[in-house]
Amino acid sequence: MGEEKGRYNQEDVDLAVARVAAGEKKAAVVRTSPVPLRTLFRLVKRAADGGSTLPSRPGPKPVIPLELERDLAEWIAAMQRCGIPVGRQDIIAKASDMLAVATGPAMPTRATPTRILTGVWYRRFLQRHPFLSNRIAQCIARVRNAVDEDGVATLFYTLAKMFIELKIDATRIFNMDETSFMPKTARRKVVAVRGSANVWRKETKPSFHMTVVGAVSANGATVPPLVVVPGVRLFKEDITALHIHGAAITGDPKGFSNAKIFLQWLAFFGDSIAHLPKPVVLIVDNKAAEICVEYGIMLVALPAKCDAPLPAPGQRLCSISDPVIRKTTAVGMVCTAYRRALMDKPSSAVNGFRECGIWPLSMVQLKARLALYKGGGVKGKIGTADWLKHREAVIDEVRTGILLLPHVPSTGKKRKRSTVDVAGRLVTKERLLAGAYD
Repeated sequence: MGEEKGRYNQEDVDLAVARVAAGEKKAAVVRTSPVPLRTLFRLVKRAADGGSTLPSRPGPKPVIPLELERDLAEWIAAMQRCGIPVGRQDIIAKASDMLAVATGPAMPTRATPTRILTGVWYRRFLQRHPFLSNRIAQCIARVRNAVDEDGVATLFYTLAKMFIELKIDATRIFNMDETSFMPKTARRKVVAVRGSANVWRKETKPSFHMTVVGAVSANGATVPPLVVVPGVRLFKEDITALHIHGAAITGDPKGFSNAKIFLQWLAFFGDSIAHLPKPVVLIVDNKAAEICVEYGIMLVALPAKCDAPLPAPGQRLCSISDPVIRKTTAVGMVCTAYRRALMDKPSSAVNGFRECGIWPLSMVQLKARLALYKGGGVKGKIGTADWLKHREAVIDEVRTGILLLPHVPSTGKKRKRSTVDVAGRLVTKERLLAGAYD
């Protein structure tokens, strides 16, 4: 009885087939290889016929050819790079359309209806492509998706100049941010490339609720919050719901912060830091670099993708299920979230400044933060195939190559005659060149 063979991998198979192809006898190869003789015969014959020696998938073949499945996976990665990652329903719908084109009839009938793929196919599709996985897509607004390396470099050199000339320390650099209390843009589960550093999608609509304005310093010190609520008149009980010492509240018809409120907040911020040496650096979003002489505040614009030093208190309140909530309750919840997220955990602000490269100032950290959002977080070159085209490119090809109008007859000046009437007269070349017969 022959000795039982142990386990072997694809490298053993490739080596054994290569040895046979080099001229060794199969029996000699089997003696020093873990690949069984019968398996070696089969694989050598398959390789001679131009086939692959890779292990074949057991069971029936997938309903969609593997080449089309690979193209579908490439499309999924490309959609993630565009900031519009797709989910389960989108993938099943797209795969069903591909199946109809590849195998189905041109027009579905009662006898041959269009085949719709199910969740079983979707689960096996993910198993066949393990580099794809289910993730939760972070929602990013359009204005937060326009930062490039030039903007990061400008921020770095601006801060470096200020820090050196003004001798700024951690107590005199603040980050200010605004966040909605109850955002409507809930996170969505999508399919993304496994190992992606950061998966995000573009925000489809703004949220219309309260706004919380806050600021923290690089050493963890917190400025009391400003709450902007909808409306222009408030009950006294709404104001008394502010249980953080020094916090303020104001109103706006839609609960948004505007230029007037921002100027009022600057005065509020100046009073809160009156004990600090001046000037101080205040990093804000979407504001130009300016100097508030009255309060000794220098405003510096922060690229939107680097605004992590200030955690958003509203993110901790997104799971509220009650669609109707009183202003008094909402104001109290905002103060509680602000205290727990920032005031009770100053290390959160310190870590945020360090991770973004703001303090200590680091170009490497700034670029690393930006890299988390480039290409939708996809690593490698998947999703960059040459055959992938944006909708605009396809529309341009259709307009310029298919939807063409017929030739328009010329309606300009009358063309010069190419013939000369010679009936009843003598014609010479000299007079023709002189234009006598035009």
